[in-house]
Amino acid sequence: MTILRTPRRGPAAPALSIAAVMILAPTLASTTAFATDPVPIAWRSDYGGALQEARATNRLVWIQFSGPWCPNCVRMERDSFPDADIIEHSQRSFVPLKLRSDVHEQLALAFNLSGLPATVLVTPDREIVAVHQGYLGPDALDGLLSQGLANWREREASAKKKDADAEKDGETADAGKPGAEKAKKETRLALSGYCPVTLLTDRKLVAGRAEHTVEYDGHVYGFAGEAQKARFRQDPERFIPVNRGNCPVAQVEQSAQRPGSPRWGLLYEGRLFVFSSDEARRRFREEPSRYATVDVADQGFCPHCLGESGLLVRGDPKFGLTRAGRRYWFPDETHRAAFVAASPAASSTGTSRTANAAAGLSATTRR
Repeated sequence: MTILRTPRRGPAAPALSIAAVMILAPTLASTTAFATDPVPIAWRSDYGGALQEARATNRLVWIQFSGPWCPNCVRMERDSFPDADIIEHSQRSFVPLKLRSDVHEQLALAFNLSGLPATVLVTPDREIVAVHQGYLGPDALDGLLSQGLANWREREASAKKKDADAEKDGETADAGKPGAEKAKKETRLALSGYCPVTLLTDRKLVAGRAEHTVEYDGHVYGFAGEAQKARFRQDPERFIPVNRGNCPVAQVEQSAQRPGSPRWGLLYEGRLFVFSSDEARRRFREEPSRYATVDVADQGFCPHCLGESGLLVRGDPKFGLTRAGRRYWFPDETHRAAFVAASPAASSTGTSRTANAAAGLSATTRR
């Protein structure tokens, strides 16, 4: 694997002799007479522009980190990128972006890259789909692109199905002929049914009551009473568990989403974390900095700056919002407002303690 920075230059490689060029020339000419070379990959060079194009065309961004000093990068240029299947992939399903790692070192480090060549696939929302460091021949690169694309499409289809099922469930709950009794719909409560407010304020496991439930960010929470429900509605992000209730240790160490249990809960910096086991909670206590930001998108960099210009600007948790269970940090309120304006869906789960937070709430009562 090759280092990210440019090494010191060594002696220049010997150039081909004029005689060698003259000998090769007729061969190349005769080859082009029988076959037309495929159109090469149309590499983009701007990260922000590639993301905008990906959003407009609903394609993945294929980022290829490279460098002229990297021998395996040169091998991929020669062996892999001219392959007909790879070129077809780049035209049909991806926005291909080639970046020099020394010029875009901060972005490479943001993807936790340590060597070259590096192939990264990200969604239009900058979610990482696949990362590979090292040489990829034509078949291996084709497999990575195909598998990444399949995984993303499966994820998209699953999200659409979940939304459709939720809408269907809502319609079913509201349906019914006049005079007919509506069917009772069982709803699985988050946090194993325990009240999130008493967990945080009193540090007690108190079961939520059926008549006091609130839906927020796709989860239904039960509360010990009307007072706890009212407090939640005023500032939901204060009470909901980090990482949508999934164990942060399992996600960081095993890339697995395992539901946490409030029985193994922990308060850290005023936020509630829940774990899949007592052992996982112990590991968190030993090294909290490793796990505490598991749900922060883009490693804490401003998503607006990344999306608009590809710049890595460090965000501040004070200017944050939650979208689809992930936290986004911004350097100031101006950047946050610009991101919300460009992404209307984000405002429904805003986490700054304003009316934006309440917009993501709806009361649900079991009858």
